[in-house]
Amino acid sequence: MQARKFRGTRLAAMAIAVTLLGGCADMGGLGAPRPAGANTGAGTGSASAQECNPVVTGAIGAIAGSLFGKGKGHLAGAAIGAGVGAFACMAYNYHSRRIRDAQAVEAQYRHEHGTLPTGNTIESYQSVLLPGGTVQGGGKVEMQSRVTLLRGAHDVSPQMKEQLTLYSPDGKQLATATKDVAAINGTGEYETSFDFSLPKGIQEGRYKMSSTLYMAGQKVRTNDVPMLVVG
Repeated sequence: MQARKFRGTRLAAMAIAVTLLGGCADMGGLGAPRPAGANTGAGTGSASAQECNPVVTGAIGAIAGSLFGKGKGHLAGAAIGAGVGAFACMAYNYHSRRIRDAQAVEAQYRHEHGTLPTGNTIESYQSVLLPGGTVQGGGKVEMQSRVTLLRGAHDVSPQMKEQLTLYSPDGKQLATATKDVAAINGTGEYETSFDFSLPKGIQEGRYKMSSTLYMAGQKVRTNDVPMLVVG
């Protein structure tokens, strides 16, 4: 009877903790839906500190994580859960702007390829982590990308989206965010950036940042950039 009662209590507590953690993640932060009426353009978008408290979500995540472990595994599970809770509250800003006009991009493309493409073409997509590949927990990070687009002679201006995804040292997805690249409205070279602060006290190790570009709903390019987190 006691064993059954304990198992039932664990399952109930686990369900409550996971539900609360999911609710906090939905309130705002990296990868969370934007509230109605929020800015969805190419300017700044950030989660409100009132919407998602990293201390609260970290504590809830620790409870959920500890319930998956046994014996000493409770401590490891609690640490992992707390990290997931903190990542659910990551706030971010997104910016995009044109840095080279259509005439310059078309002239270079004609020089290299002879004629312009008939369909919308991503000529290049590159990403870099700023200020560098080594970041401290709690430090600011910027994922900056350059996109060169040529609008096809027989195509309308494409709808572009960019997605940022963070993976843990063991390859698990921790957070993701997707934004419309409103600045991309025709041929040109564009600069985009996601900037955010990593949670304090997160696990040290080699993480991975992935920046993915979508055109008309289809994935066209992905850049993977390593990120070493130190204490």
